[in-house]
Amino acid sequence: MTFPSTTVDRLQAVATETARMSYPGSMSRGKSPIVKADTKKRLEKYYVSQFPIMEVWRSADSIRNRYDSWHRERASEIANAIKSQINHPNKAVAVSAKFLDTFRYHLMKHEWARPLWPALHLPLDARVFKALREMKEPTLKPAIHLLNGSPYILTYEQHQKIQETLLALLQTLAKDRTTDKVSLTSRIELNLLWL
Repeated sequence: MTFPSTTVDRLQAVATETARMSYPGSMSRGKSPIVKADTKKRLEKYYVSQFPIMEVWRSADSIRNRYDSWHRERASEIANAIKSQINHPNKAVAVSAKFLDTFRYHLMKHEWARPLWPALHLPLDARVFKALREMKEPTLKPAIHLLNGSPYILTYEQHQKIQETLLALLQTLAKDRTTDKVSLTSRIELNLLWL
């Protein structure tokens, strides 16, 4: 194989590689898998043929300014692409938001995508929900009822409510920070809760 020589070919290769790296395999394994086993292939096809990677490459700053509406559109597209893959009682939009957020996180290794860093959503899963509940942080109160359920049965509005609450949490953590604490600049950095 030769190295992709055109921008279009490179971006397609980036989409393929990022899709393969970012697929959370646990979503299709275990006693009650969230999605069917061949979902990874469908997601890869979506990212290569439909995801607007050229737009991200050209206009990341512009996307950052309207990230939440842009995110909602992409999550809806992914939900349509994989809806037949979703195991009951999970909702396609909640599952697609997790896939999109994980993909976007892995895309950050490319400098042209980094302007989106402050706008990224935290990928939601059971471990994150558990960690957030255990924080007993007053800032999380507006979303605590959502954190008691499954992240995969959320509506998009509920997903967005949690993301807004996480943004408020970041601001609270920034105010409480002392000189020896690391400053958080994106909700995605709350992924430390997975540990």
